[in-house]
Amino acid sequence: MVPSPQEEGEAHKINIFSLTGGEGDPVLYLPGMGWTAESAGVLSPILEERYCLHRLDLPGMGRSEPLTRIPGWKDLALWVHGYCRDHGWDQVRIIGHSIGGLIALAFADQFPEQLYQLVLLDAGYQSIPRFPEDVAKPLRYFLPLANMLASLGWVEWVTRRIVASGKPGNTSLHSPDNELIEAEFQEFVESQRLLITNELREAFYIAHKVIQVNEDTIKLLLGIYRTKPVSAFNRLKSPTLLVIPENMTHHPPLTQIDERGLPVLLYEVSGGHYVHYSHPEIGYVIRDFFDHWS
Repeated sequence: MVPSPQEEGEAHKINIFSLTGGEGDPVLYLPGMGWTAESAGVLSPILEERYCLHRLDLPGMGRSEPLTRIPGWKDLALWVHGYCRDHGWDQVRIIGHSIGGLIALAFADQFPEQLYQLVLLDAGYQSIPRFPEDVAKPLRYFLPLANMLASLGWVEWVTRRIVASGKPGNTSLHSPDNELIEAEFQEFVESQRLLITNELREAFYIAHKVIQVNEDTIKLLLGIYRTKPVSAFNRLKSPTLLVIPENMTHHPPLTQIDERGLPVLLYEVSGGHYVHYSHPEIGYVIRDFFDHWS
């Protein structure tokens, strides 16, 4: 287990799992809750025609080494910063979906001079709900209590109890059995009204097999649960493309973009939260944004 960035300082090399392809300027992809690097899916071949795409697993959620404590806002930013530092990058472009978008937003907030452009895939413009829908049941209902107990110093006790209780337990995030995974996959695509593609099925299967719900996962979720993304969104300085479902444009940060002079370009699509799977053409929109808006 690696120390958190704040414990060891910026000299520590962070072990982060990545899938890399393409040539050109670097682009990071940070996945959403319960997903891995493979979830970039249909974006990869489009972006890799012009950029070097680094798809990462999040700390404590997949194959990247976890942080040792509940991360604060600065810790989340330093996690990204460490990866950029280890690769010798002065600036980077980042794409983030869901909680990956929140981590990207933390980097944008703490290291704006190092972020060239930002793409948020349905992320960063809403406050964290009391019972986050991205978090699987029944864990989502434990988060408020777990957060309160952890804030009182009972971090290790809370994480151990959640894991040991079997809710959901120290096992794969979902069943590792292929037949059960396929049943869950069919239920997922039907509920989200997504087209079945090889990329989506591969990402779903891999996530179900490699992500473990354990103490490290709980700590990351508690860190995300404590964030205040709307405040950071309103401080954005880097050119940002926000891809959102068309029924979400009523949220106050979005209605105040022009008033606040934020460097944010909205791209509205039909469908739900998985905007890059609902609309594979978003890969071209992102690439054009990178090419022409700075």
